[in-house]
Amino acid sequence: MPWGLHRAVARRFPEPARRAADPAHAARLATYLGDLLEPYELGAPRGMAGGHSYGEMAAALLPDEPVDTLVLAYDIPDIEPGRATATYLSHLCPGGPTAFAVSDQGRAGAHTALRLLRDLAAPALLVVAEQSVLPYDPGVPAEVPAAHCAVALHLGPSAMPARAPRIVRGAEPHDVVELLGEVDGATVVLGGHLAGVGVKADRVVLADPAQPMTGVWEALAAVDGPAMVADFDPALGYLCVSAFGC
Repeated sequence: MPWGLHRAVARRFPEPARRAADPAHAARLATYLGDLLEPYELGAPRGMAGGHSYGEMAAALLPDEPVDTLVLAYDIPDIEPGRATATYLSHLCPGGPTAFAVSDQGRAGAHTALRLLRDLAAPALLVVAEQSVLPYDPGVPAEVPAAHCAVALHLGPSAMPARAPRIVRGAEPHDVVELLGEVDGATVVLGGHLAGVGVKADRVVLADPAQPMTGVWEALAAVDGPAMVADFDPALGYLCVSAFGC
């Protein structure tokens, strides 16, 4: 059976992480972030009150069955930057998988991770996560999500084979029509910055625009049957398309 999407599970976390209420952790985090920000004259860090931990969020979505590889994809920094989160999740996940993280690619991070996992073609888990507190001014435009959210893509032998993701730099939103190509019998999930683009498909689902990183994957988790996921990162100019079962 081809390798692809076995199932997708999404969850929002309305309550902050336990660590967010720990004064000692908050003090250490403020010192750590202050030291990093000082050379760039970006001002003092703000509090992480209400933030969440990717380790806690992802742990709630781990499978019961073993996997060979686990990848965490994120954009907004974690409330616990001192933790090697992928290694921590490897310790918790059945099978003790090889684990690593993909970041600093905006919305393209999840598609890059999927491309890497597809080349391995073994049972795997991709966790896409974002938390809604950015404790400092990054000095460049940044879209901060409205909610803490994580999505787990369970990958392995599947009737929904995954095509190699396409990631195009320097694209514009309207280029998604050509990048998607012929869409026959598949649901197309569009990220927030692609709303209004004239994609022709039997069904088009618009992701929650308030969830920059997880929006399309959260929408995918609610789709039955073949699907194509398209997203656009205006800050980096990345246009990304991943396809499952089509």
